[in-house]
Parts: sequence; C-alpha cells; structure tokens
Amino acid sequence: MNILIDIGNTRVKWCIEKNNQLDHGQAINYKEVEFITVLEQAWLHIDTPQKLAISSVSSTHIVHKICELALRQWAGIEIMLAKSTAQSANVNNAYDQPEKLGVDRWLALIALQYYYPGNSCVVDCGTAITIDGLNEDGQHLGGLISPGIQLMRQSLIQGTEALGCFEADFSCDLANSTAKAINSGILLAAAGLIEKAINDLLVVQTIVLTGGDAKLLANNIQLSAIIEEDFVLKGLSLYCKEACV
Repeated sequence: MNILIDIGNTRVKWCIEKNNQLDHGQAINYKEVEFITVLEQAWLHIDTPQKLAISSVSSTHIVHKICELALRQWAGIEIMLAKSTAQSANVNNAYDQPEKLGVDRWLALIALQYYYPGNSCVVDCGTAITIDGLNEDGQHLGGLISPGIQLMRQSLIQGTEALGCFEADFSCDLANSTAKAINSGILLAAAGLIEKAINDLLVVQTIVLTGGDAKLLANNIQLSAIIEEDFVLKGLSLYCKEACV
C-alpha cells in the first residue's frame, strides 16, 4: 500500500493506492492554519504504507511539514519526491530545461500517455489553467499557463476599487449585476482560452480536463472533453512504478 500526495498551489490532495487501485482522492486546503492537524486525523487509522510519494509545486516548507507528519506516524516510511525529467514512461519532455516543467504537468502527461495514447491534450483547471499537448509518439508539444478562474476573480476584486468581495454563480451570459458580470467574463475568458488553444495550436482526438474547476469548464466549452478528477495522482502512481523498474 502506498499514499500518493499532490501538493498544488492551494490544496493537498491525497489517496491510498492498494493492489494497483487508487481510492477517491481527498483534499485539504493547506492555507488553513490547522491543516496538518486535519491531515493527521485523516491518516490516524491508516495501516502503515510502504511508500509516501509526493508531487509538489508548493514551497519546500509545506513538503517538509507533511514529511515530518508521515515520519512521526510511520517511522521509517520510504518517501519519494517526484521530479520532472527529459523522459519517463514513454513521454518525452519538450522543455529545453526539463526540470523546469511543473511536476504536476509532467505527471499529468505521463497519465495522458498511458490512459489516452495518441494525439491528445490535458487541461488542468486549478489555481492556474495549464494546457499541454502530446502527440501519438509520446512527444510533449509544449504548453500554456494562465491564471485560473478563482485567481482571475481574486485579482480583479483586489485590483479594482469599490467592487468589494461578493459571490455569484458562474455562467456564460450577459449579466445584469456587477458580480454576475465579473464571473461571466472570467468564465468566458477561461473557456475561450481553452477552445482557442486547442483549435488553433493542437490537433487532438482526446481532451482531458482535471483540477477543481474541470467540471465547470467542461460544461462551458464547445469541445468534447473527459473529466479526470485525480489525474495527477494517477500519473504519480505510474511514475512510482517506472522508478522501481
């Protein structure tokens, strides 16, 4: 049994892998002061795992806190920190400096090649929106990065006078209030980015959306897409198997 952890820009997402099966991922916001206590309680009754595998685009401080918790709970557990490389699991990295590619994007590409081989792309709809293409030979074609829906909304509210902080539904409609107009504009910006990038820059048979806003964006783009909620964790599982060969 292994524990797989994906530390993003806002959340820690983790799951248990047992007999080559991943359970449904659970997520905790690590911006909350007591997140380690919450994670400790979640892990309290888990049998001792063989390995703790981590994908992180966050600070080393968060990684260290999680590793310290794991070592307190399961002394001697093996800890593996995933890294982006030039090649792994039949995927070739397009970056001139492969280690500079975000490891979450790298693991999503590994999962994409394994589960959906061929001309395909993966769109991570989290704090940032990332789009990465892959051809039928497993060659990474490069990618794009943009602020995600929540980050765009937060930036607009913080950078504009007299808007305040408010909630409204997201929809792709002309709006009759400022709150709705902001959310509609942001959603259209994100959906338009995905559609234009895929239509203009890629030739794909399969589009995979992952991340916290995947369902929202899948419902608002004029493209057929597959939603994979735990795609980085699936890639991390494959990465671990490759590393053990």
